[in-house]
Amino acid sequence: MSSIFPFINTTPVTDQTLVQKLPVFHEYAYDPEHNRLALGEDGLPYMVEENEALRIWIYKALSTERFHYVAYDTDYGSETDTLIGKNYNTDITNSELKRMIVEALMCNPYIEELSNWEFEAERNRIRVSFDVTTIYGTDRFEKGVDI
Repeated sequence: MSSIFPFINTTPVTDQTLVQKLPVFHEYAYDPEHNRLALGEDGLPYMVEENEALRIWIYKALSTERFHYVAYDTDYGSETDTLIGKNYNTDITNSELKRMIVEALMCNPYIEELSNWEFEAERNRIRVSFDVTTIYGTDRFEKGVDI
């Protein structure tokens, strides 16, 4: 505590402190190739934790159109669908795509940073890949976005 302002906590928040405050992130295992829950050997859905669960959350958040479904909060989802049919130059498209992804993902308290962005233009898509630093470590994520 500061002696001048005893009501202000000056103890820095570390990654370890944050891990202790947040519960373990978990999500049902998901099979994006078939667009359904993954099933275990017993034929039932099962849970995954930490970065594996966050990869599923990221995939779903980037695949869900923001503001289109009343079941979701307005903080959930992305607006990348608004890039479809726009004839921006490559730099503007990449910049807008990066901004939209950051807005979609940084609302999650388990995600600390998005970095090392790479954009690869395909015919009517952009393949974007980036590092996601979470309270559990760093993971690489890749997604194709229609434009």
